[in-house]
This record gives sequence, C-alpha cells and structure tokens, in this order.
Amino acid sequence: MKTTLPITPESITRTTLANGLTLLIKENHNNASVTLRGRIRAGGLYDTEKNSGLAHFTTAALQRGTRKRSFQKLNDELDRNGMSFGIGAGMETIGLSAKSLVEDFEHVLDIVAETLMHPTFPRVEVEKLRREFLADLKEADDDTQHVAYREFRAMCYPSSHPYHRLSEGTTKTVKRITTKMMQDYHACYYRPDVTTVVIVGDLRADQAIEMIDRKLGVWKAKGHPEPYGIPDAPKPKQILRKVAPIPGKMQADVVIGYPGIRRSDPDYYALNIGDLIFGRLGLYGRLGANVRDKQGLAYYVYSGVEANVGAGPWAVHAGVNPRNVDRAVEGILTEIKRLRSEPVAQDELAEAQDFLTGSLALRLETNEGVAATLSDIEMFNLGLDYLQRYPNIIRSITAEQILAASQKYAQIENYALAISGPVDGKQ
Repeated sequence: MKTTLPITPESITRTTLANGLTLLIKENHNNASVTLRGRIRAGGLYDTEKNSGLAHFTTAALQRGTRKRSFQKLNDELDRNGMSFGIGAGMETIGLSAKSLVEDFEHVLDIVAETLMHPTFPRVEVEKLRREFLADLKEADDDTQHVAYREFRAMCYPSSHPYHRLSEGTTKTVKRITTKMMQDYHACYYRPDVTTVVIVGDLRADQAIEMIDRKLGVWKAKGHPEPYGIPDAPKPKQILRKVAPIPGKMQADVVIGYPGIRRSDPDYYALNIGDLIFGRLGLYGRLGANVRDKQGLAYYVYSGVEANVGAGPWAVHAGVNPRNVDRAVEGILTEIKRLRSEPVAQDELAEAQDFLTGSLALRLETNEGVAATLSDIEMFNLGLDYLQRYPNIIRSITAEQILAASQKYAQIENYALAISGPVDGKQ
C-alpha cells in the first residue's frame, strides 16, 4: 500500500528572511494545532575550560525574564492558554520548541520572539537558577553513570576539544559565570542568520511566513557569525583507563570507546546499523544477549554512535557488579572483536533495517515528529527528498559494508575506559 510522505520537496515551503533566518513550513490541516521547532547553530562548542556551562546557563536564563514579561508572567501566560515553550543549549546547537492551538500561535510566537531577542537576565532569577545548577552538579558527582561518562569524554578528547567537557559545565565554572558574560554570549551567538525555524500545523505557508517575518524579521545581528564547526579528534594510541571511586555505591558503571564519526560521513549508515545490531536492537543487541543475559556480567549494557556535526564518541555503557568490572570489559571487547571479524547475519541485518524504517514512520505520525525530522534534514543538509530516498539507503547497506566500517572505526587495542563506583582508584 502506498503511503503519503509528510516531507517531500513539493510539500515543504522553504524561505530565507531578509535578516538571514531560514524558515521551513509544512502545512497540516488535519490537526488544529501548530508546532514550532527552532535551532540556532551555537552552544557549548564556544565555551572554554574556564567558562564551560556558559551557553547552558545563558540559554536557561532567557526564560527567567524579558523586557515585557517576568518569569512568573511568562509561565502564567503559557499555562492559562494551554501553550508550551522551551529552550535549551546542547554542545552543538541551541534548540527551542513551542506548541499551541492555531488561534494562539501568534501569542506563543510573541513569547518566543521576546525571549530570543530581549532577555533581561534578572539578578534574583539568575541566582536562583545558579543554585539549581550547582545542586544538579553536586548530585551528578554522586551518580556513577554520569561520572563515568564525564571521565570517559575527558580522556577520549583532548582538552582543547569541545567534546572534552560536558555542556552543563562544572561547579567551579558555573560559580564564576556573571550576568555580563551571559549578556555578551547572547549578543554574540544569538543571531537570525544562524537560526532555522520549522513550522508544522494548521497554517497556510503564506500565513506562517507573514507571522514569522513580523515577529522575528526585526531580529538583527551585527557583523558576521563566528565560524561554526567541530574539529577532528585523534583516536587513542593506547589504552587509556581512569577509575573514579565513589564509595557507598552498590554498582560500578563503565564506559568504553573512542571518537566515532560525523553524521555527514559516508560510513554513517553502515556504522549506525552495525551499532544497532551490536548494542541497541531489541534488548540491547548482541551486548545484551551475551554480556548481560548469557554471561550475567552486567545489569545493563548498550552502545551508541553519537554522530553529529562533529565525530562524537562511539561507546559502550554498562552497569556491573564491582567484582565483575574486568570480566565485563573483557566480554565487551570480545563482542567488539566479533563485530570486526565477521559479517553480521542476514537475519540480524534485516531486523535492523526493518526497525529503522519502521521507527521513522512512527516518528512522522505527529506534528512534533515531522518538525524534528525536518529540522534534522535542514541541519545535516540531507535534502527535502530524504524521506523518499531513506528506505533505499537503509535497505542497500550490506553486511560487507558494516564489516568494513566496523574494522575502520572499532578498536580493541586502543580505547578509553572509565570506571566509576565502589572501586579502588588503583584498579
């Protein structure tokens, strides 16, 4: 049965406003709501070791007060009208989302525009937010999963690389971020010419363009945007091992891996399908079946390829009995070696291909899913015919391509290994 794809070149209106803001619109008149999804090409990548967390803190503070709205007034307006709006910074992008009934869309759009262009960073609210972040960081220091991943990233990437640190910063850096630093960050990196807005819902394209241009067309930026990109990172040339003891815990957490690939890499699809079979499909793929279920060496174990603008890590995460750390690591390495040495079975490949094509179809059943997919298509320059090509892209990947990609990127001799929990620091 032929299905109608929600994203095709003919169904999307794409335009650029005079100030450089990119706008993509998908009309959906079967749902009396409108979803907005935005991305700004900025984030923690512009932070440094001394001010890490600045993008995260600044972005969270935008909703704490604007020229026309206090924090309380903003939340009251959203709640009273059944609207939603949120904004947050990651390492590579600042993301924002909003949703309302079609009759309230101009209202929520006014809140979005006011927040983006005219934050006031009120001192009392900023200090409340700082206390919340410091409490979160203190709690994270007692979380074995978080600590293992943080130490893994610090080993896996050099100190000069954005991926060396996490976007939320540290207790030390968050304490010294000032309002002036936030204002300067906002003035420099919040710009229309690095922003994409996606609208999906019960609006005609010309209506949406007129509304966005009226509210966000007045957004101006000085000069040229900062260069945007993530540098390559060298792979480990030896086994790097870090143990971070946290006494009193029942479980140790392990992260093992190395820099992976960019989303734009030609090997992305082969490696992603290989990783799905390796540690994600069903009850966590081969890792779940062998390391956890068959050998009983892990409470949980899974893998993931963080392929973004930059080559994020390809890593395995596991929670284990502290006595079984070395055996669990050996079991994980055995599965990596297997992925590198023999093609995946045809039934494994077919199941992974079915999962990827089927899960995308489910994602596209809502306005939010369509907006997120359209945002990804724009971000990674995939083309508005991407959904038409996607099934063939996935179905064309062979076991031999997965083997070649695994042999190219997976390592069993050199890797970064972080362990956190009730373990000896000399372990």
